[in-house]
Amino acid sequence: MLNHLIRRTWYSLRPPSISSTELTEIASLLSEEEFRLWKQMSPADRSHSVMVLQRFDLLAQSAPSEVRAGVLLHDVGKICSDLNTFERIVATVLGPRTENFRRYHQHEELGRHLLVQAKSDALTIETASGKGAWAQLLRQADSI
Repeated sequence: MLNHLIRRTWYSLRPPSISSTELTEIASLLSEEEFRLWKQMSPADRSHSVMVLQRFDLLAQSAPSEVRAGVLLHDVGKICSDLNTFERIVATVLGPRTENFRRYHQHEELGRHLLVQAKSDALTIETASGKGAWAQLLRQADSI
């Protein structure tokens, strides 16, 4: 866990930029409401989602667009916690001791709720929630 935390912290402090080509692909992959949610994610989380999708695409070249959308949105529930990078580290180490920390730890469930409200496809919701046939490949792509 410590190595993962260090890598994610470093990545969060200097997230790579998203190219205009990548942004066009994301906008075409997501519904208007999903894209609005994705844009609410922190710059680091948006950059992370693109990186995870790129890794996922190498593992699952035949994945349908609904699954790929779910991969992009797998961390969308983190927008509900309103935590900065330092607070996320504390929340990871201490656990769900405050309301915001609890929301951070429940980001998959909160993300599922956001995607249901956005009328996302069931496969997108399932994938983003870390469930279903594509969950293991998502976890693999998300493991940095």
